[in-house]
Amino acid sequence: MTQWTVLYRKEMLEMIRNYKVLWIPIVFVLLGVMEPVSAYYMPEILDTLGGLPEGTILEMPTPTGTEVLMKVLSNYGMLGVLILVLGAMGVVSAERQSGVAGMVMMKPVPYSSYIISKWAGLVTITLISLFIGYVASWYYTSLLIETVAFEHIFQSVVIYSIWLVFVVTLTLFFSTIMKGNSSVAFVTIFVVFAISTVTSILGKYMEWSPATMTEHAGQVLLSGELDSSFLLAFITTIAIIIVVLISSINIFKHKELLE
Repeated sequence: MTQWTVLYRKEMLEMIRNYKVLWIPIVFVLLGVMEPVSAYYMPEILDTLGGLPEGTILEMPTPTGTEVLMKVLSNYGMLGVLILVLGAMGVVSAERQSGVAGMVMMKPVPYSSYIISKWAGLVTITLISLFIGYVASWYYTSLLIETVAFEHIFQSVVIYSIWLVFVVTLTLFFSTIMKGNSSVAFVTIFVVFAISTVTSILGKYMEWSPATMTEHAGQVLLSGELDSSFLLAFITTIAIIIVVLISSINIFKHKELLE
C-alpha cells in the first residue's frame, strides 16, 4: 500500500469521525429536494399562511422541470459553496496548528502526497454530495413536476462538479497559506464570489473563467448542447486547479514546520 493511499484513507476516516461524510451530503440532498417540493406545493403554502382577501383565487404557473433544476444549481452555487468551504477550511491549517502535520511529515512522506491526499478527500466528498443531492432533486422533480432527460442531468452535474472542485481547491490553497479557519473561510468565499461577480458583469471578456462552468451546466440542462466557449473554460479551469495544487505543495514545504 503506497503512502498516498494510506494518507487518503486517513482523510476519509477523519471525515467519517467528524461526520462530514454524513452532514455535507444531507445538506446537499435537502437543498436539492427543497426546490421541487416548494415549487409544487407553493400555492398550498401561500393559502395556508393566509393574508389574502377572501375569495381570492391564486393561480401560479408551475415551473418546468428544467427551471426547477436550474434553481437547484443556483442554490448549490450559494449555500452549497458555503457548506463546502466551511467543511474544508481547516483541512491543512487545523493540522498545522495542532501539530498533526508536523508529526506526519516527520516520517518520510512526500509533501505532494500529503497535499494531494487531502485534495482527493475533499473532491471525493464534494462529488458524492453533489451527485446524491442532484439525483434526489431530479427524482422529486420527475415525481412532482415533469421528467427531465437523465442524459442532460448527468452532463450538467459533471460540468458543475468542475466548478465545485475548483472551489475546494481554492479552499485547500488558502488553508495552506493561512492559520485561522475563519480567515480561510472568509477569504475563500470572498474570492469565489468575486470571481463569479466579475464573470457575470464582464461575461464577454471572461469566457475563460471557471465561474462560467455554472452557466455551461445550465445551458446543457436546457438544450443538451454546449457553447463553443466551453472548451476554453474547461481547459483554463483544469489548468488553474493544477497550478493552485502545485502552489499549495510548494508553500506547504516552507510553512508547515514553522508553526
